[in-house]
Parts: sequence; structure tokens; C-alpha cells
Amino acid sequence: MILTYQDIETIKKLGYTAGFFVSEKNNWLQLKNNNGRCVFHNGTICNIYDQRPQGCILYPVVFEKDHQETILDSDCPQRRCFPITNEKSQQLNTLIKQLEKERGERKKK
Repeated sequence: MILTYQDIETIKKLGYTAGFFVSEKNNWLQLKNNNGRCVFHNGTICNIYDQRPQGCILYPVVFEKDHQETILDSDCPQRRCFPITNEKSQQLNTLIKQLEKERGERKKK
């Protein structure tokens, strides 16, 4: 899951260090995974659910880059329970713009 600066600050306020949960790949900041699972997921629940990143809140609504459209992640077994609404699409578009802006700032450094 790609993270905004605000996501990182919110999680740090819970007492976690960025080194514990943030990795960087191609100038994207993202949640670390252990054994294919988010570091905050214990196999049953998310340990930071109430303070989870914006991308996690919107999931399984994701942006399909090749076709430039909002879709439901085909890997999510519960995707049919989460309809794509105009509000969710708009929130996702806003999030993507923020993520791209922040990544652009990091690339300039």
C-alpha cells in the first residue's frame, strides 16, 4: 500500500517508527510486508484499523493504470460487497494526485 506523508505521521503518532513500517521503492513510500502480509496485519485483523492509511480505507477500490479507470481489485475475495461510488472514485483520484505530488517532490531531491 502506497503511503502519503499524512498516513506516515498518523501511524507514527501511534508509537511506531517509520523504519518499522515504511519502505521506499522507485520514490514511492509504502507499507512494509512480512510474509506477504502488511506489517500491521496479524493474520486475523489490522492492528491499526482505526488509523489505517487512506489507501486501505478505500480498498478494494483501486486505480487501474493501463486503462486509466477505477476498478475493484480482482484479488479481493469480498470485492462484490464494495460498490464503486462516485464519492469513492473522487476520493481515490484525490489520493492519487497527492501521492504523485509527494513522489515528484522526492524525485527532485
